[in-house]
Amino acid sequence: MVSKLKKLSQEDLDDISDFFSDIIEKKIFSSVESQKEILAMDINIKIDYNDENNELDIDVDIDIDTDELSKLSDEIINQLIEESYLELDEYIDENFRE
Repeated sequence: MVSKLKKLSQEDLDDISDFFSDIIEKKIFSSVESQKEILAMDINIKIDYNDENNELDIDVDIDIDTDELSKLSDEIINQLIEESYLELDEYIDENFRE
């Protein structure tokens, strides 16, 4: 059984968002042969937190421009996001549960 979330402050939510963004960025950069393949990348994390019932909902939107030779596909990006969610779950379990 998973223990419930502790009451999260704005600082906690910022930490979670920063962690998630960093993980996604690292995974994307490590999946390309050269970082030059990525011309521009914008990662937007949206966190909804309801402290009455301790529900945390995290969505991510990535806008990425790659050069025409890049093999980075939407399928690969989606897989990397899924892997990042798993790491995020571990991070939350270790740091924000009672």
